[in-house]
Amino acid sequence: MSRESDNNNYKCIIYEVMDGVGKITFNLPQYKNALTFQGVKETLDALIKAEDDPKVGCIMFAGTGNAFCAGFNLKEIPAIENIKDDITEVSTHFRHLALWWHQVFHRIVRMPKPILSAVNGAAAGSGLGLALTADMVVASEKASFLCAWHTIGLANDATTSYTLVKIVGFRRATELMYTNRTLNAEEARDWQIVNAVYPEQDFQDRAWEIAKQLATAPTHLQGMAKESFHMGWRRSIEEATEFEIQNVMKSVEHPYFLEALEKFRNKDNKNNIEQVTLPASQ
Repeated sequence: MSRESDNNNYKCIIYEVMDGVGKITFNLPQYKNALTFQGVKETLDALIKAEDDPKVGCIMFAGTGNAFCAGFNLKEIPAIENIKDDITEVSTHFRHLALWWHQVFHRIVRMPKPILSAVNGAAAGSGLGLALTADMVVASEKASFLCAWHTIGLANDATTSYTLVKIVGFRRATELMYTNRTLNAEEARDWQIVNAVYPEQDFQDRAWEIAKQLATAPTHLQGMAKESFHMGWRRSIEEATEFEIQNVMKSVEHPYFLEALEKFRNKDNKNNIEQVTLPASQ
């Protein structure tokens, strides 16, 4: 077993190559691995390295601590006093952030190598997007999956207009988005978001075994299969995410955004998602 670490002075992620697997670990546990601008750029850089490295046959996403990735880092949103006066700065922030995230998602979908997301905890917002765009997803029994955008007054993003309906179906996609429901690992497997769920104590070993198996399979055939599957979806990833950006811009301009953001900030980063409880089926 040989390990190569190429962190290139990364501050927000860890990138290492071992057993043919290029492992990208989100490393901001104090923020539940919610990535900063820098973290998103580092993730894209590591993906490019992995794609160009002939020693890498599979790419694996993971998270440190008790979370996988909680999306984007809210602390980087410009301070807002008056939504009418400051909307240009805020809109520009979200536009730039979305464009960097979308480069990551485009790279994942177009990657000619298999990508495995190993979800150890919360996958929220763009973290959910990292699960939806991956080729395969394994989860710890402690994992959870949620949309989260509406909680802070934003339209859905992170390729959900491209992936979510295709993976879970229209009825479940609307339920997940409209109700702010959080799926546990078993529910996510039932909804086809997750391939397999493992006990917490076995999770890391199981995920790594799967990644190694993917790395030793014929990468060129995996890439061909992946491309053919995506070609069957009518809207391109680029068209879908550009549509998402337009909706994000519209949602930032809505008064509800500022109100929701302030409520979120005043809760000291605690989960303030208001869930809708659906009646049990008869």
